[in-house]
This record gives sequence, structure tokens and C-alpha cells, in this order.
Amino acid sequence: MVRIGIITCANMTNDLACSSVGCLEDSYASKGKFSRYAERGGAQVAGIISCSGCPTLRAPEKILKRVRTLAVSGVEAIHFAYCLEHNCPFKNKYRSILQSEFPNIEFISGTHEVPDEKQAADLDAFVKNALCQQSASMADLIESLNGGSR
Repeated sequence: MVRIGIITCANMTNDLACSSVGCLEDSYASKGKFSRYAERGGAQVAGIISCSGCPTLRAPEKILKRVRTLAVSGVEAIHFAYCLEHNCPFKNKYRSILQSEFPNIEFISGTHEVPDEKQAADLDAFVKNALCQQSASMADLIESLNGGSR
């Protein structure tokens, strides 16, 4: 078996409560991007981490620290989850940082498959809409309690 890790999108994990079920199911069945390991006995998921979130000044430091945990556990490859590949504008920056720091680990784009293009488009649209919704804040509550004025 090949020891691998998976990096998911922090927003998907924290805001949309993604449990990585699609990634895990395909890893167990050697489907999708995990089919590459079938001839070597399949993939053994050593760990799943989320990215460090949309970049801040400490994002590179944070993602290196998280991936180091997978690296010291002996992973040969780390997959950027479907959500990260399809929705993250920073994935190439993360990949570049990680490849230079961990040259002995292969970084692979994607995890599970989506059955067809329409379902993929629907999924991507749902995620983008859900992550970009304007949420209410405490200021909205205070204004509503005060009749809209201070």
C-alpha cells in the first residue's frame, strides 16, 4: 500500500461541514485520482488536513507545519482534494511552497470523481454560492433591535 495524505479546503471543512466522504470512498475503492495506487495495493490514508485558510501573512508557515505532520508519518504523496482544486485561487501558491519544502513527496491534483460534467458544475456552483453568501453579524442584530438606527 501507498501511504498518502489529503489536503482539504479549510472553508469546506469549517463552513460547509464537509467530512471528506467522497475523498475517502474513492481512496478505499481505488477510484478517481486514487486509481494510480491499485497496482501497489491501494492507498492508505495516513491523514487528512485542511489548508491554512485563505492566505494571511502566516499562511505559508501554517501550511508547511500541517504538511510536515504528514511528511514525518511517511506519506509518499499528498492529494489536493477536489474542493481545493476546483475552488481555491491560492492552490498553485500552496503547491509551489510545498513542493520546494518537501521535494520527496508527490503533490497530486484531485481526489474523488464527480459522475458527470453537469453534476460537477452544479457542485462547484453550490460551493461558490455557499461560501460567498453574506452572513448576518452582531451589528445587524443590534441595528434590528434599535429599529435600524443608533
